[in-house]
Amino acid sequence: YTLSRIIRYTLENNQSLNALKESKIKLQEAQKIAHLGNWEYDLKTQKITWSDEVFNIFGLNPNRGEPTYLEWVEMFTLESQQLWDKNLILILEKAESCECEYKIIQPDGRLRYIYTQATLVVDNNSKPIGIFGTVLDITERKKAELAVQELRQKERLLGLILDRIHRSLNLDEILETTVESVRFFLECDRVLIYRFLENGKGIVEKESVAVGSNPILGEIIDDPCFPNTNIIDRYKQGYISIIEDVENPDINKCHVDLLKQFEVKASMVLPILINQEGEKQGSETIAWGLIVAHQCTHKRQWRISDTDLLRRLATQIAIAIQQAQLYHRLEKLNQELEKIAYVDGLTGICNRRHFEEKLDQEWKRLTRDNNSMSIIMVDIDYFKPYNDTYGHQQGDKCLQKVAQTISAVVKRPGDFVARYGGEEFVVLLPNTSIEGALKVAEDIRTQIEALRIPHTASTVSKWVTSSLGVANSRCCTDSNPQILLEAADMALYNAKNAGRNQVYIDDSY
Repeated sequence: YTLSRIIRYTLENNQSLNALKESKIKLQEAQKIAHLGNWEYDLKTQKITWSDEVFNIFGLNPNRGEPTYLEWVEMFTLESQQLWDKNLILILEKAESCECEYKIIQPDGRLRYIYTQATLVVDNNSKPIGIFGTVLDITERKKAELAVQELRQKERLLGLILDRIHRSLNLDEILETTVESVRFFLECDRVLIYRFLENGKGIVEKESVAVGSNPILGEIIDDPCFPNTNIIDRYKQGYISIIEDVENPDINKCHVDLLKQFEVKASMVLPILINQEGEKQGSETIAWGLIVAHQCTHKRQWRISDTDLLRRLATQIAIAIQQAQLYHRLEKLNQELEKIAYVDGLTGICNRRHFEEKLDQEWKRLTRDNNSMSIIMVDIDYFKPYNDTYGHQQGDKCLQKVAQTISAVVKRPGDFVARYGGEEFVVLLPNTSIEGALKVAEDIRTQIEALRIPHTASTVSKWVTSSLGVANSRCCTDSNPQILLEAADMALYNAKNAGRNQVYIDDSY
């Protein structure tokens, strides 16, 4: 009977042990699947006990046993060590359970993210005897979160640059924003915009550089590899140059030497391609330049997201460049149209339309400031007989010389000279008294005569001469610039009636 009980007890005990062992194996498998482990820390012995999955999470071999407490803590990053020390105080002093995320460095150098829950263990007398905790490997989740965060940051960056492109036609401002934002996003040492020059060289157009790295803004760079390779044509096809280590023997030595000159250890280069209207074959794709990222302190493995960002930015930069070029052409066209609208085509000085607008502006200003203004009307004496005698070609040359002479006499920045029509010219003199205007008019008359342009058809001189009429706004009681203009015209009429080649002032004086 006794032996039978012993045998039965032994069998039952073995069954319990087997069940416990099986349960432990299942727990280990469950922890392995869930990347969840548990650990205990004995406050008295300072010993740590880990489940197998904790070893796996920390990248350690279970056969070598658990590390010491200090060895364990040293596997945390510095930031996480400080966070753990802070949380340990809460657990020990306030008996609070603690949940927190930490970053650890495995022995092979890989970064992992863990989530721990820790609680204080006490004895029957409520005295702390240890800490029990769980460890969950959340690396994949954190990577996904960081990827989403990075994507959002990239989209914000692209949105910022797109907004700047849409709101600004200032290409310098757009490129400046681009290089600054890209360097911040990539966390690299240098980002630059490189523009190709017609001589085959290139210039660093814009640059953002980290403290400690040498700036190369404005550098004219002659890449010795370009003439001997078809790299430009490859760039036109969308080629991307990625160098993770300049010491790689597969890289052309000429290119390595150039990169080392600028202390570059790794680089990523993408083309900026724009469509340009050709003279014969219509639109063609040209390589305007490059967007370049440099790592100067160490070699670097560029991510796919880095390349994708630069590719999308290169497209937006190309749009901005073409937009700026279009705006520049439009601005130039507007200037030409304005020149046609406001400049006399023959003499190159302002025309009557421009003068009338200027007269209205100055009249409003003198009315506001209570100043005076003078006008001089100039007429070439016997110009029709001159044309009949010498021909219209010589007549045009005469008008051009007279216009140049009047402009040379009237030197002040605010003064204004225009061709009023035919052989008539007008001079606007803001803030000028009648006496001052009379002196200017006499200088104009003498300088025109001093040109000594032969005029055999004139009855007053053998040279081309002029008659001038002068008026001042003080003579105009009516607030109307046309009254002043008519007064100067009447003075001119009187000068011609009095024998020509002289200056007359308005009768009001």
